Formats: sequence, structure tokens, C-alpha cells
Amino acid sequence: MPNTKPDPKRKKTINEYKSHTVPNSPSPKIPVLESIPSAQQFFNDFIRPRKPVKFTVSPIIKSENFTIANLETTLDYDSELQVEKKYEAGFGSGQKRVKMALRELVDEIKAGNDGYYLTTQYDFDGPDAVEEDNDDDEDELEDFGVLGNEDGEEEGPGLFDKFSETSSMPDISNLHDDFEDDFEQDIIQGMPIPEIRSRIRELYQPPLTNLVHSPEILPTIPDLFSSLIPQQINIWMGSTSPGENQFAIDPKDEKLGLGKQLPGKIKGTSSGLHHDHADNLYVPISGRKRFTLFSPADALKLSTVGEIRKIYNSGIIDYEPNENAVGWRSLRDDGAMVEEIIRWKLDSLEEEEQSEERRKLLEELQWMIKNRKSAKKSEEKRDPPSFSKIPPALLHLDDIEDVKTKNKIVKFAEEHFPGFLELNKYVVWLEPGEMLYLPAGWFHEVSSFASSEGSNNVKDRAHIAINYWFIPPNSDEFKKCYSDSYWTEDWERTQKAIDLVRAGEVYLNDDQEEEGSDEENYGDDGDNEDKEDDDQGDDE
Repeated sequence: MPNTKPDPKRKKTINEYKSHTVPNSPSPKIPVLESIPSAQQFFNDFIRPRKPVKFTVSPIIKSENFTIANLETTLDYDSELQVEKKYEAGFGSGQKRVKMALRELVDEIKAGNDGYYLTTQYDFDGPDAVEEDNDDDEDELEDFGVLGNEDGEEEGPGLFDKFSETSSMPDISNLHDDFEDDFEQDIIQGMPIPEIRSRIRELYQPPLTNLVHSPEILPTIPDLFSSLIPQQINIWMGSTSPGENQFAIDPKDEKLGLGKQLPGKIKGTSSGLHHDHADNLYVPISGRKRFTLFSPADALKLSTVGEIRKIYNSGIIDYEPNENAVGWRSLRDDGAMVEEIIRWKLDSLEEEEQSEERRKLLEELQWMIKNRKSAKKSEEKRDPPSFSKIPPALLHLDDIEDVKTKNKIVKFAEEHFPGFLELNKYVVWLEPGEMLYLPAGWFHEVSSFASSEGSNNVKDRAHIAINYWFIPPNSDEFKKCYSDSYWTEDWERTQKAIDLVRAGEVYLNDDQEEEGSDEENYGDDGDNEDKEDDDQGDDE
């Protein structure tokens, strides 16, 4: 078994990335596809070499279903959502999110409020869940008989203990282990009902969850990506307020007061520069998007919040678990958490392998958990480790018209982020009807703009997008692009959950289940004449 335990004395970051990089030219152009190739051809030309590509062909979903006018009807979603509030003129920060109903958010966007942005729905605000996860670690090691207390008190829970901000990758691969003990009475075809529901919600992120029943509206796996395993489907939604952009700096501030401001005449909002841990298919619905892209090869020059431990050839970037990434769980090259891989291997051990191999695996698991929990917590509110500290304005210097202001920002960049301004980058504009494929680990800053400059029309000011995240491959074979069966086995359980929900064997929440029971009872006791009408309708 390869040794996945990091060397505590190692200080040098390992960069294994040898795949596609941005060409060294004055204005490099991203490849563009004007027709859809076969899935295998797309894998060979773009997925395997980790090469971004823009599509100018019709997207894989019907955009009109997800416009601001039709969104509530399409989604039919009533539960609360976690929504980002604008901070330092942008989004994507580690700030606490607010809870809103979909209806409330749509109303704010229709009113032209640009202060809210709907993103992924990870439960970062659940400290009880985090503490419970820490307790689970300790209980697990105690069960194995390997947990010592020689280090004294354990550190408290960290921001990433539950979902490990792999940005695009909360771990649900061992949900069946977590649920089976507590919900043995609620198991259907070998799967606990809470696990079934959780897997559906993790794949179809709220408020898309109910669309598990409507693959004709939102396919689970687009044909072009049939070689990959889907990890998540998300919706991104915000608004741009009317009026001219007011870009300004504060010379007295050590960071020039840049925040996440965007320069230029057109008002827009920025996601901040960051990378994901999954392959991304991005589908704009309304508004205009500008992606500024940097290769994983340049990660060490992009001033990430976290301390980079390793850059894999797949593009996956792993971080050191320290005060900049408290609770971070180490990743392997397909984005899987190494701790979960160890647990998976422990579950898979044959009886004759139990003794020595089990001891090695448990020793490694214990070391990783203790190393993760030993990280000192910071009182400062930080962005996730995968975010860059470089202000978005530095990516768009050509949009700054005032020469003195531009010179001050260039000087600031050279002092604080040496070498950044010399990096090669792609700049990609996306309109509705187009798509972007972005492999894991590619840094991107997303600027969102209204569809039409100066328009006060609501439908022109809203910016909405759907994206798919896929598990990044770590093998070159089209039909077997993962090096082991870890993700395949996990996907089999998710696919089974989808099948059970679509077949009506499991409802997505208890309210639906109660309604279903009432309907069944009515059918048993109701008027026979009504039953005959239903039967005739079915025959017709």
C-alpha cells in the first residue's frame, strides 16, 4: 500500500502537475468547440489532458426553465436556503451566510438588490454537526483500540471538520456506515432512508433537489461526461444593480481598499480568485460571465489562503492542516479524502489480511486525525484555503483608465504578489447558450454582469447559472478513468438512491411521505366510481 502519511518534517511543496497550461503568448485563446464531439473524443482531447474548453453550441439544459420568471415554478422548493451577502464588494468569502426562502431571494433579485448571491449549500454554519463529527473520530479510534490521550486536551472543532472545504467536495462516501446503526428500522433495499435523502440532496443541491424527478429538465449525467462520476449539481443566482460602476482605491489602506471591487465602467460582482476540487461544467442561464483562468501549474504563485502541500497532475491541490486550514483532511489525486480511503480499505480487508495490514491502516488513520486536530485555530475569519488573497482588480488592470490609480495598483501587486502580473491567463466570456468545461484545480475568478448595459429590466439584471461538478479522473482510460473502485462503489449507492426516490419507494421528506400515505388510504376507502374514472383515464 502506498504511504499516504505526509512527512511532518517536509517543507517543500510537491508539484506533480504536467498537464495543460496556458500558452505563453500575449493574448492566449481558450479552445472553442462549435459542435459536440463523442464522449470518448471529448475525454481524449480535453478531460484527460486537463484542458479547459468553451462550447458555443446549445447547452445540455433548456435555459428558459431556470430564468428568474420561471424559476420558482420549475424548482418547487419551499425549504430555507443559505445565501451569501456581499462583503467587500464581492462574494465567495468565508463570511456567515443568511437564511432565506427561495421566494424571498427571487423577490430581492426582481427588486434589483445585488447584495445576495445563492451558491452551494454546504452546512458551514452547523457547529453542532462539526462537534459531533469530532466525537465520531474519537469514538471510531476508541472502538479500534488505538486512541491514546498522551497529547492531553484535543483541539476544538475547525471550520472544515465536517465538510473539509474541498470547495466542491463534502464527503458522503461512507454515509451508510454513519446511518445504519441509528436507523436500522428505516432501511429500504439495504439503504437507510436518511442516507438516501442525504445523497439526493448532496447531488441535487438545494433548491434543485426536487428535479431528481425530472431528468428531462435537468439530466443527472450529460452524455458528454458519461465517463465521469457526477458529484454535485448547483445553481448560482444573483443580480447586478443599475447605474455606473464606482471603482476607487484608498491610498491610506495597506491593501488600497480594493476588496473584491471590479474596475471598469460596467458594474459587476466578483467571486474572488479560487479553485475547485472537481471537474466543472458551467452553463450560464442569464446574464454575462467573465472567467479569468490560471493553470494549477501556477498555484504556488497565486497566494492561496492555505499552505499548499501537493499539486497532483489531475489538478487536485492538497493543503497542510494548520491555522490557515483548520480541520483540513488530506486529499489524493481524485479528490477523495485519504482518511475515508483508509476506512474504505479497512472495510474491504479479507480475514487473512486483518492483523498486520489492519494495524498499518489504523496507525495511519490515527496519525492523520491527530495531525488534523492539532492545527491551531485562528481567531481571524478566513476564506477557505482554496481561495487566493489576490484582489480581483489585479486581474483586470486593462479596465483601469486612470493612469495614476493603475500605477499604484501595479506597485501594490509587485510588492505583495511578486510575479503574479507576469503569469499567463485565459479570459473567457460566456453568454447564455454557451458552456465552459473547467478541469479540477484551475484557478478562476468569475465576474458576473447584467445581460444588457444600463438596462433596468429585471430579466436583464439577474445572472443565473447551473453547474455540474464531477469527480476528477486519475487514470487515462476512457471506460475506467478511476484507479480503483472507491468512487464507483459510492456512485452505485447514489444511483440506487436516485432509483428508489424516482420509483416512489422513498420520499425526499417526511411531509411528502405523509401526503403519500393519505392518498393511498383515500384510494383504498374512496368512491369506486372515482376509481373507475382513473382506470379509464389510464387506459386512454
